[in-house]
This record gives sequence, C-alpha cells and structure tokens, in this order.
Amino acid sequence: MSLRISFLVFLFLAMSIISTNTTGAANYDLIPVPEFYNQSLLNGMQILLLPGGEERVPFVLMIKNGAAFDPVDKEGLSHITTWMILEELQSRNGMKIQEEMSRLDIHLDFNVKWDAIYLSGEVSRRHLVDALGLLAEMVIHPDFTEETFDRLNLQLEEEVEVEAERMDIRTQQLFTAKLFKENPYGRPIKGTPGTIRNLTLRDVRIHHRKLFVPNQAQLALYYTGERSHIFRDLSRHWGSWVRKDPLPFTFRKSISSGGRQIYLLEGSSPHGILRLGKLGGSRDSVDYYALKILEQYLILSFPSWSDKIAQSEQSHIVAKVETRRMPGYLELSIQGPPAQLLNYYREFENLVTELMNGRVDVSQLEEAKRLAYLDLVDSLQNPVSRLYQLLETNLFNVGVNFISSYGPHLDRVTFEIFKEAVQQYVSLEEFVLVLAGPWNSFQHELEGMGQVILVLE
Repeated sequence: MSLRISFLVFLFLAMSIISTNTTGAANYDLIPVPEFYNQSLLNGMQILLLPGGEERVPFVLMIKNGAAFDPVDKEGLSHITTWMILEELQSRNGMKIQEEMSRLDIHLDFNVKWDAIYLSGEVSRRHLVDALGLLAEMVIHPDFTEETFDRLNLQLEEEVEVEAERMDIRTQQLFTAKLFKENPYGRPIKGTPGTIRNLTLRDVRIHHRKLFVPNQAQLALYYTGERSHIFRDLSRHWGSWVRKDPLPFTFRKSISSGGRQIYLLEGSSPHGILRLGKLGGSRDSVDYYALKILEQYLILSFPSWSDKIAQSEQSHIVAKVETRRMPGYLELSIQGPPAQLLNYYREFENLVTELMNGRVDVSQLEEAKRLAYLDLVDSLQNPVSRLYQLLETNLFNVGVNFISSYGPHLDRVTFEIFKEAVQQYVSLEEFVLVLAGPWNSFQHELEGMGQVILVLE
C-alpha cells in the first residue's frame, strides 16, 4: 500500500473516532487499570497475577537490569547471556531442556533492552506451573558451557555483521551513537564484531550473577483457579533464588553538545534514509505527555508533506518519541528517494517555525491528544501488551496510576505547554542529522546547512 493511501485510511479512522463524540469535545476518561494482584516472595521477587481464562497463557519475566550495564568494549554481553539461558541443552538435573519445552508445548523468547531484560512466552493453561518451573530452572541455575558459548558467540558475530550491511540499522546506530555519545544508550545492544570477540564465558557467568537477581525481577502472568494455589506453586520454584544487592543505576545523563551535527553515509541505493532528532525526556518526566502529543502532531502533518513532495514516488515516514529511565530522544525518520529527503526536512523546518511562532493548529492539537490517548487504550486490549504496560510502570517508576491518569494528563497539556515542549525538545539549530544516499543528491542543500561529516565504511 502506498504512503498516501495508508495515511488516508489512518486519517479516516482518526476522524471517525473523533466524530463519535457527539458533544464535539474530547473525552479523556480515566483508563481502568487492569485487575491484578502483586505478591512478593521473601527474596524480593514480585509476581503479578492477572485473572484470565484463555487456553494459552502468556507470561513475561522482567529483569530490571539491561544492556546499559554492559562493560565498555564488551557490548553484547547482556544479549548473549540471556540467549544462553534459553539455549542451554541440559539443566543441572540432567533434564534436556529443549525436549521438555517441546513436551510442554511452551514458546519462549527474549528481548534485551537498555533498561531491562524480558523473557516471555506462552503455554497451555494446564502446563503453566510446570513451564514456569522450567523457566525458573533456566534462569536461576543456567548451565553455561563452553560449547554453547562458542556456538552462540560465533552466531551473534555473524548476525551483527549481516545487520551491519543494512543501511537502516547502520543509520540508526550512527544516529544514537552521536546523540548519546558516552552514555550507554548510544551503544548497540547486540554489540559489534569487535566487542563480541572480546567476550568470554567467564564474563557471561559474572554478568549473570550481577544482573539476574530476584529483587530486580517481576513475573507477570494470567491465572485461573485459586490465586493462593498458583502463588504457592510458583513460590516453590522461584523461592530458592538468592537475593543480592542490585547494581546501582548511576549512569550520567546525556548532554547535548549543541549545534548541528550532520553525517552522511554515502551509498548508491535508490532508497535513501534521513534520521533527524534531539535528546528528549525520560518516562517519568512531566514533559512526557506533551512529547507524546507532539509525536502524533507530526504524524498528522505527514500527508500534507507527501502531497507536496512524493507525487508518484513512495516514502515511509515515522515520528517517534523514545523514553526510558534516562532521557531518550525524539526522532523523525524518512526512507525514500534520496532527492526527496531534504524536501521533507524543509517541510519539517516550516512546521517547527510555525509552532515556535505560536501558530498551532488547535484542531490538529486536539486530534493528536486523542490519538495519543487511544494508543494506550488500544495497547491494554491486547493480553500480552497489558502485561508489559503493567511491568513498565514499575520499571520507569511511574506507578500504576500512570495508566488511569494518562487521559487527564494529556488533557492538561495546554497550547502554552505544548509550545514550550516544542521549544525545548525541537530545534532547527541543535540536532543530529544522519543521511544515507549519494552525495550529489544532497550536496547543494547540505552546503547551506553546516559542516557535513562523511562517515566511511
């Protein structure tokens, strides 16, 4: 589907949602917090139990430590440590883990982020306790062997080398590296071929002991039957996990170096990439709500840009606000014909100038609020997403009231607050701009924007 058709459908749906409000005013009701029970084991591990009757039961284990704790020059350590937990073939009791997973029909996966590690999956309701008992065995007593380490280390290095050939990944890594500089958020989670070759099995074992501790863990799942019974059964499996002092989260926040930072990765692909952005706020920042509205405001502006520029050519445009425990960023990314990329930048420049001067489209602002509100409402309809939303209120120290009060907080973002957020987090004089494409497509425009740094292979 073309960009233009996609946005027409998007806008039609958005206007249909808004038109259902007969009063013509936005209605930001309190969002019901999903029913759950939070019980803690003696070792500090928290178990979130949500009532549910589905035959396949989703679950998520969150470790409130992530790739931010990877030592310098050993990036990728958290990723391979977590991967090894799920890939070892035999437990300390001689049980073949992969065979047991197949017998229980359990699906397991992992996702390493900067602030947390997630081990997630689903299993049939009748095998829930056995599956989570197996997961406990894997997490608490992993059998880290040289054979598995060598295999996954080589596989990870090859995977990273393949990804390094993809321009979308290369531009994203360059963008975050220049934006965050020495802050851990600027480092690749999977590492680089060089940092992966620096890793040892001893590093993995030490890292596991430091990061995987029960008092930094939360397990969220759905249950049926007596809650006390499921909690007792889980306690039997997870209660032996020994509590330890958590690693201190003492990283320095990134500080902008100021000015325009423009980088060019020259290539001959017919599709170029533009990434433009600036440091933003953390999830617990009071500016979070204005930034989410700004994200939607930008998205709503894209169709008019495309009408002026794209014509018959297709471009993919994304605006996103990334918020974490430390300040994240606001990014505008565009993939399309190289000759069009800086035309999109000019449209962005015009929009920012208008907003800075107080020319805010009030109806678009209200629509952006409504769409930001619906994003959270919709995410809570999905059983798996619901687990993540609850876990992340703890991870980012915002509390579960973050969910219920989300609408009123959006509603309190006035015209002036929105304008102040634009002035603080969007700038035409201070940003990181990464372009990928042939130099001759950008040369004339870039010469007037500032110094361009050519990034070699």
